[in-house]
Amino acid sequence: MTVVPRGLTLEPVLPDDFESLLALRIRALRPSLEALGRFDPQRARERFAGGFAPEHMHHIVRAGQRVGCVTLRATPSAYRMDHLYIEPPAQGQGVGAWVMNWACALADLRQVALELVTLKGSDANRFYQRHGLVEVGQSDFDIEYRRTPAKSPLAVVAALWARFEARDWAGARALLHDGAQVLWWASGEQLDGADAFIRANEAYPEGWAIHVQQVTALQDGRVLSVVRVDHAPNRFFANSIFTVRDGRIASADEYWGTVEAPPAWRNEQSVPGCRPFDILVPR
Repeated sequence: MTVVPRGLTLEPVLPDDFESLLALRIRALRPSLEALGRFDPQRARERFAGGFAPEHMHHIVRAGQRVGCVTLRATPSAYRMDHLYIEPPAQGQGVGAWVMNWACALADLRQVALELVTLKGSDANRFYQRHGLVEVGQSDFDIEYRRTPAKSPLAVVAALWARFEARDWAGARALLHDGAQVLWWASGEQLDGADAFIRANEAYPEGWAIHVQQVTALQDGRVLSVVRVDHAPNRFFANSIFTVRDGRIASADEYWGTVEAPPAWRNEQSVPGCRPFDILVPR
């Protein structure tokens, strides 16, 4: 599994972005096309124009600067990826892997295939093969790839909590990539590797019980879970955001908070519309 960077976002593309994205495409593809003797600026413009669909496109942004673009269209039976181009200075830094994690997660959530086409002889072929895409056809100049969906990320996260509750540590470990990274933000701790994450949970003082409140998909393909942990005399809530790739958890950001009574000043008299509720009653 490729370690991917943080701090990347996707932003919408507008019709007026055509020229700048065409220039990005040429910068990204020109070395491969020239090596194959196929670089032709007019052909590049025609091919990009034929697939330019701003409503399905995204700028890939890092620290406020565009470092690439990608197109992802939903069809009834698949997601179709086109125009994944990374600026040459940003290549080899995990940007493409981050985009692939996003696209694969969306496909897995819908339980549909991910499909794309790439240029014969391009280094991109090895990149897509590393990310689980398999060749399914060829034309004169292109290779068609397809990735079948892995287990739903929602099911993976739900299974992790169930195995924690059952103290099935081996079963929980099997749901994690070896290099999984977990950040516990409330305590400022970073757990590097699946074994560290499992050991930290296994070593936690006994007497706790997990109650899953919700497991839901986020728009970027990650999974949000909310659990309540009863550990007398205290109760905690944990909000966890998981990245799931190929049926296993690759990373998680967890935010834990202790259940406590509201301060005396915060009541219906001082804050109209603010009233307590029973956290043990489903809402």
